[in-house]
Amino acid sequence: MAKRLLIVDDEETITFSLYQSFIHSPKDYEVVTAASGEEALERSRENPFDLVITDIMMPGMDGFDLMAALKKEAPQTDVIIMTAYGSNMHKDRALSEGARTYIEKPFEMHEFKKMVIDILG
Repeated sequence: MAKRLLIVDDEETITFSLYQSFIHSPKDYEVVTAASGEEALERSRENPFDLVITDIMMPGMDGFDLMAALKKEAPQTDVIIMTAYGSNMHKDRALSEGARTYIEKPFEMHEFKKMVIDILG
């Protein structure tokens, strides 16, 4: 069965490039994108994901709020927090609130893919 991956970012170029990277992966992933935390939560309620990759800064529900809601509704879902506005405070908060890992943009795609593949197994 394919692992389910949800990519959440209000920047379409980010979701598109990550989507393209994972659909052309040798692993079999079902890749879904969302442009907001609210949309991501709706999609997760329909069918939970194995991994959610979310930006922090988004209009409406931010990445931290999304992660909290996911941890409550689908605790088995791993979460990667990503941000272009990195700080130790964000990193500490992400990890203490249950993120599997935290990554700052821009990042090397091949390293990011390896991290995701390791998490999904």
